Amino acid sequence: MDWFKKHTDTVIILGGILASVFWMNAQFTHIEKHFSSIEKEIAIMKTVMVMKNIMPPELAKGDAEK
Repeated sequence: MDWFKKHTDTVIILGGILASVFWMNAQFTHIEKHFSSIEKEIAIMKTVMVMKNIMPPELAKGDAEK
């Protein structure tokens, strides 16, 4: 029982830090999902623009090779 009284503050601080790390990880995962959906939409837009001869195929290929 004495151990709990001595280390309560440390456990609370470490628990808060651990909770914030998990929260940040979830936020980064959420942002990554948004970026991947944006990349898919840009690829679709480039494909449509090339098919309608609005965008030269050379410009569409340039980003894929990098």
